[in-house]
Amino acid sequence: MLLRSIPLLSIIFLAACSTTAVKHSSTKQSPSPTIKYAQNASRIVPVNAVASSNNLCVDHFNFLRQAGDDKYQKYSRDYIQIGDGYSFLNTNKNIMNGDAKRVYTNTLDMKLNTLCSEVNYAGFQVIQQKINALSNI
Repeated sequence: MLLRSIPLLSIIFLAACSTTAVKHSSTKQSPSPTIKYAQNASRIVPVNAVASSNNLCVDHFNFLRQAGDDKYQKYSRDYIQIGDGYSFLNTNKNIMNGDAKRVYTNTLDMKLNTLCSEVNYAGFQVIQQKINALSNI
């Protein structure tokens, strides 16, 4: 049961950090998010783009999710596990030994920073694959 809820929880956890609301319409939507473009002479200018959450790590997660990268699920599970660690820390911080609290906090911070760096790098790999695909044009 817990394993089935991990992908759902990861989406809820990441969406909670986002500052933009999702709008649903009654019209038929395409299976993937689309970006509308307006042509101005020979230039292509984006009209609608995905807004930033003002949290760089969450933005990298959102990019990886929207790009459909396979690594997103694993990184989401890791993110939830780190979030559970922070919840445990917040629940027990008043009764923990000061040194233990400091070591656990530093470990969680290090794990989160490492995960965010891995997600960022995975995003660069997605872009590199897209650049390689364009080289065949």
